Amino acid sequence: MTSRAAPDPANDNRDQEPAPKAAPCVICSKPQTAANSPFCSPRCADIDLGRWLSGSYAIPVVNDDDDEDGLSSPGEG
Repeated sequence: MTSRAAPDPANDNRDQEPAPKAAPCVICSKPQTAANSPFCSPRCADIDLGRWLSGSYAIPVVNDDDDEDGLSSPGEG
């Protein structure tokens, strides 16, 4: 008869296991963890949140009006 020892919570690494076939962490490029995907840790998730809140991530705006003097370009009627 074989007995199994109870799992030791100190050795439970489920939160730190790399996510299967995932891209690297978007902040530090370490392997992602399943618990923190798409990041490797709560620290990297907080860094990303701070960048969003500070406005570091922004979509650049391109002005459609290339002509600054307000006149139409040649060929436009």
